[in-house]
Amino acid sequence: MGYSSFTLLAGTVMALYSTHLIETWLVALVIVVAICAVPFCRHTRKLLNQFILLCIGILIGTHFVSNLAQQHTQLPERQWLSVYLTIEHIDYHSDKRSRFVASLSRVLHGNELITEDCQCRVQLYWYEDRSRNILSPGQQYRAEIKLKMPTTYWNQGSERPARYLWAKQLVKQGYVREMQLTQVEPSVRWRVYRTFEATELEFVGMLQALAIGYRGSIPFEQRDVWQRNGLQHLMAISGLHISLVAGLIFLTLQRGIARLPHKGTFLRNRERLLLTPVAAVVALIVALLYTSLAGFAISAQRAWLMLLLFWGQRWLGLTTRNWKRLWHAVVILIVIDPGSWHDIGFWFSVLAVAVILLCQWGWRVNSAAGWTKRLLQTIYLQLLFLALMGPLSLAVFGGVSLIAPVSNLLVVPIFAFWVLPLTLMGAIAAIAWADTFAANLWWLAEQPLIVLQPLLEWLARLPIGWLGTSSIAIESVLLWAFGLLLLLPLWLMRYYWLMIAVSGLLSAGFLLLGRWHQPDVIFHVLDVGQAQALVIERDNAAWLIDLGRRFHIGRSHFESVIDPFIKQRRLRIERVSLTHQDADHSGDWRTAKARLSAVDWSGALTQKPCQAGEQGVWRDIQWQVVWPKQARAAASNSSSCVYRFTFGTIDWLVTGDIGFAEERILVEEKRVGDVEILVAPHHGSAFSLGSLMLKATQPQLTVVSVGGANNYGMPDKYTHQRVLESGSEWATTADYGQLSIEIDAQSWTLKTPLLFDKTNAKSYSSTSQQ
Repeated sequence: MGYSSFTLLAGTVMALYSTHLIETWLVALVIVVAICAVPFCRHTRKLLNQFILLCIGILIGTHFVSNLAQQHTQLPERQWLSVYLTIEHIDYHSDKRSRFVASLSRVLHGNELITEDCQCRVQLYWYEDRSRNILSPGQQYRAEIKLKMPTTYWNQGSERPARYLWAKQLVKQGYVREMQLTQVEPSVRWRVYRTFEATELEFVGMLQALAIGYRGSIPFEQRDVWQRNGLQHLMAISGLHISLVAGLIFLTLQRGIARLPHKGTFLRNRERLLLTPVAAVVALIVALLYTSLAGFAISAQRAWLMLLLFWGQRWLGLTTRNWKRLWHAVVILIVIDPGSWHDIGFWFSVLAVAVILLCQWGWRVNSAAGWTKRLLQTIYLQLLFLALMGPLSLAVFGGVSLIAPVSNLLVVPIFAFWVLPLTLMGAIAAIAWADTFAANLWWLAEQPLIVLQPLLEWLARLPIGWLGTSSIAIESVLLWAFGLLLLLPLWLMRYYWLMIAVSGLLSAGFLLLGRWHQPDVIFHVLDVGQAQALVIERDNAAWLIDLGRRFHIGRSHFESVIDPFIKQRRLRIERVSLTHQDADHSGDWRTAKARLSAVDWSGALTQKPCQAGEQGVWRDIQWQVVWPKQARAAASNSSSCVYRFTFGTIDWLVTGDIGFAEERILVEEKRVGDVEILVAPHHGSAFSLGSLMLKATQPQLTVVSVGGANNYGMPDKYTHQRVLESGSEWATTADYGQLSIEIDAQSWTLKTPLLFDKTNAKSYSSTSQQ
């Protein structure tokens, strides 16, 4: 079964990563022919069986991809569509927008019917309109929507919407112009939701997430605090919650029935009753009902299926090891839902189960241990979670909560034995129309959360609470070495001290290597499409130059790219400069200025417009304004601020959107000289970065902030050719995403992303120039 399941999984994954869509009928025909050939191939029967399983996996993956592709082609992009939709669940509400998932049925473009029964699932945004506050799961609307494939900006801290849609089986993303409620589909989940909305609880969002899997009402501040404490898994129905519910029901039934008196018809021959299997079946049924209360969310479905596989194999009498059960569960879940392969939450849950199984293996000899040893074992489990899941968290989220073991030891028992049971009891009361009783139960459920919140906020503010990193590889190795220190005593007792010494030396070596290579300055060119946003990083402080683009609908680049990037790297913004007033450079400067009111602002649209001759020093970095000659608060392209920065022997030039005329003046008046790094003017347009400028600056590296396949034809091919002929290296955000240049006193290093799969996902590697 091991080889067969691996072959089936390999075929499914091959289809997901295939660059060409294979015809399903052709794969099915190959399977039929191979099955017919099995009786005639005695010597190669095993090999042929593996080939059939491989083809079945390819067929499953191909069907999944082709189904999404077919739905994708049914829905036109960037056009207003009239649709009938049903809200499945709501991700969140805020003052300015709501995000929710809806299934589309009837789709029309104008008076033309596109599809009568689409059954497509999309992610939608609804902005500004006050009526959006009435959104709830189960409502049916007639709406005007515009769809598109989401734009992914490849920066540290940025979201990956395309991968998210793929993992959640969502066809496209879009926004709503108008929605008219047609009817409300009565459901148990809707009833519980409305009862919650009628209460005035401080943690109503958290309790809604536990009861019905709806996280839209959790304030951002609470989300951030709980995430930094490593408690994000408690804010939604997941494997932990499904297992807790099933485990509580199982233990209650098993212990309750066992304590019934011997007399009576039901328990006349109590020893003949199969108490454990009966309790397990009832627990699974209750867990399934809980999954349905969560709206059959994909994560809840996977958790229940994994629980079914573990318990089913055990109570059917199959002598299968737990590790093999986990493997079978992974294969079956991916075959049932191939999108799981791209869902990082799925792999986190699998790794969590693996860690628990590993600890169970180490505890078998201590089954009769007392409370002290069990407490130590629990602490060991939490440290093991940190050590083994830390590298994955670092790689995916760019950070890991170092206080998660403490927070989980403190909060999880309270959730398991108080918050979750009372919340579900309140949900049952709400279903039975006992709203007052439900509200009282929820009030009791949130009391520990009210007490814990100040403590969690204090822990989240600790400097060592959250480990964010720009050198993921080194710190991942350090955490992994720490995990090995915990695991090696179980595996290699004979070589315990030797392995500790070796691991300690390796960890110290990596730590010293990381500190030795820590750059003095990092100059970031963020990926903001056809716009510009630059960040100079020094001593955990930041100087922003330009803010990307401001959109008529939706979040600006400051909110969606710059702010998450700053938070990811845990920087303090000290200065903000705007080269000129164009919307692709000034962005949403009003929102940024409101949030950064205590920051030093300069340049266009500020009280301190830049003028040639201004200079100063910011954190040992010398800066100078070389253009324009006269200060203008509302600078146009020709009056863009041009900054020259110097650190040690390394110079870099930021040029805004100046053109040939301004470049000629700068060169003739000898205001520019040799630089190592040049930010191309005007996104590398056909009327910028002329030969005079290149000859005067002689850059070793030219970077361009530009969007892929933009309507302006930037960067111009002749501009690109001039740069290459001058001997300069060339890098664009359209090709690589975020560009980070690490600068020391006498050298610089360019970090460029590296493509590793067809979804255009990128990770960071580095190339150097001295």
